[in-house]
Amino acid sequence: MTDNKLWYQKQLRILQTVLREPDIVNYDARSVAEYLEQIHANCIIINGGGIVDFFKHNLVTANPNPFMTDEDMLKDLTEACHEKGIKVIVRVDFRGVDKRIYELRPDWFSMNAQGEPMIRDNPLHSAIFQPCYQSTYRNEHAYAFIDYLFQHYDIDGIWENSYSQSGICYCKSCADRYRKEIGQELPRGGEFLDSHYDEYRFWKAACVEEHLRDCRAVVKKYGEEKAFSAEIFGLYSDHFKSTGHDLYAIRDHFDFLVTPLFTADHEPMNGPTTLIKFLKSLSPDKTPVMLFGHLGTNNNLRYVSSPKQETRLWMWEAISAGGSFWNCNFNGQHPNATYDRRNAFLCEDIYAFMEQHEDILTVQQTAAEVTVLYSRATNIAFGKDGYMSHLMGLEQVLTDRHIQYRLLSDDKLTEEALASTKLLMLANAACLSDDEIELVRGYVRGGGKIIATHRTSLCTPNGVERHDYALGDVFGCKFTGVVKDNSTYGYQLIRERHPLTRGFADTDILASWGPQYLVRATTDTARSIITYVPQIFPQPPERSWLRSMETEYPTALLNTFGEGESLLFPYGVDRNVWIHGHADFAELLGNAIDYMLGDRRMLDSNAPSSVHYSLNHSGAEQGKYVLHVVNTTSTPRRPILEAVPVHGLDIQLRLTGAQITKHRSLYKDTSIELIKTEPDGDGSIVVHLHIPVIREYGALYLECER
Repeated sequence: MTDNKLWYQKQLRILQTVLREPDIVNYDARSVAEYLEQIHANCIIINGGGIVDFFKHNLVTANPNPFMTDEDMLKDLTEACHEKGIKVIVRVDFRGVDKRIYELRPDWFSMNAQGEPMIRDNPLHSAIFQPCYQSTYRNEHAYAFIDYLFQHYDIDGIWENSYSQSGICYCKSCADRYRKEIGQELPRGGEFLDSHYDEYRFWKAACVEEHLRDCRAVVKKYGEEKAFSAEIFGLYSDHFKSTGHDLYAIRDHFDFLVTPLFTADHEPMNGPTTLIKFLKSLSPDKTPVMLFGHLGTNNNLRYVSSPKQETRLWMWEAISAGGSFWNCNFNGQHPNATYDRRNAFLCEDIYAFMEQHEDILTVQQTAAEVTVLYSRATNIAFGKDGYMSHLMGLEQVLTDRHIQYRLLSDDKLTEEALASTKLLMLANAACLSDDEIELVRGYVRGGGKIIATHRTSLCTPNGVERHDYALGDVFGCKFTGVVKDNSTYGYQLIRERHPLTRGFADTDILASWGPQYLVRATTDTARSIITYVPQIFPQPPERSWLRSMETEYPTALLNTFGEGESLLFPYGVDRNVWIHGHADFAELLGNAIDYMLGDRRMLDSNAPSSVHYSLNHSGAEQGKYVLHVVNTTSTPRRPILEAVPVHGLDIQLRLTGAQITKHRSLYKDTSIELIKTEPDGDGSIVVHLHIPVIREYGALYLECER
């Protein structure tokens, strides 16, 4: 299945050891290679140089590790790893140099608006001087540096760390080129995130891409099998405004895609699944890799272990979406030769599981009944709180209800992509282009179904608010221009009993929270199932009432458009799931999804919401599936310190085909039993499964014959 792929196009089980200067003392390459073999890693990332060099060379910026003597660490490690079939990627970092080197070529380095060199301070060590991202140091010198590595060492690839920089550089090189290409002086004043820096930001992004193209070309001179990649911050930590780059812009330059996601940042437990789905949507043919760490991770507590159980579940979540791993460590020669060794072999059995089932796990795509659009423009315009919080709340509801969904990056939004979509969800996709709006409109008109929230289609791609919802005809409404703040004392009134209000038989009002966009229904087909209630102030209690709770402004508006159907929540019902937490919001959104999907669900189970299911297609052939089950059941706190076993899970899968020809549990600790199959009409079958008990993770491989 994967025989025709290059090594970096297959499953990656990476360990990175970010060495400190003294770690080179008595460096034992054989011991490192043996450790890698023991944990079933197939690649190591190791320091090369830049700020501090871990090999000897005669380039002008040479800054050898002061602890280095006559050893040749890169040579020894490469030979030891290659004997065991383990690849070696060298980390290079050109983000800064010591003052001594700066003084040799000061014109290679960045300047602030006052004409002073830009410096990165370290309170315990000497500051480093930042090079301009267009400079000879970051480009011509960097390429010579990489050439030297390939010419003297049998390495398998280059990892360029910190290839960009935040803010603006005012050096003469930047000023001259900007004036020549844009016809203006470099912008000044205010904050860099201000809109008057936008033109510069896009120009800078083009410069970064130019560097990456050139750097990739240097690497590929030594063979297509040599890998080039770099760390990309995206999705949960978008850096476009500060650095001028993001995953969309630079994905084509890298051989595999790596994005950091550490447990220490406390993203949702399904966050790794989301990340891998996102990377797969951006570049379906490239291996998606989650960068994490079994130590304290990111820049905090790098020397002590992360919570063991939560880190393992974090890994299983990424595996369930078809992801690979990059375990990043910041001290010691390897994890069992450093200060805190409690998690030194945390990855061993998981990497072994991945290696054992590599063909099945490497090429996976979500078997989805719901498509969630990712709007890059909205994320750039409104950031994590204004966009990602909506997406995270929506995903929490989908995960809780075991609904199979995929992420669709907006650059992949096409008629063909929508043709196979049963339900399209737009979580505050405010910044839609005219072309995107027309695609969504055509999809619904032709029989598609959508659920949209908050300001979906109310803004242009650059974040400017339109006078009305561009999809107003699809939603069957018009924006009144009034926004009410329901952050306190907010309510909604149930006006019509409907599947949307299932579970609310004993109440006429529901919670509301946050900005409420007041819209009016404009068509006979638009039904105001739930409506806005003006604030009911609690004090004094004698006056805490309204003459009438009825208004004409829907908070859940259901409309028929062409052959399809739309449902608009003109407030952040999805964000409220994540940020506020009242059960009404998750219940409403869940009811909406259930209503739109109907009775024939791809997966049903009696499992609690803390058990996460992912059903994936395996390989390029039709009829092969992997079902992943991750048990996050625990005490109601983060980090997760102990997973609570769940007993007696029943699962029903609806698959296309006539019969199951093969099935087997993949993970030895969890048995998944096939009880029976039965025809379901239209060439489909229902597969009944049973899991007696699950502690952490389980997986089942199925082959279904048409």
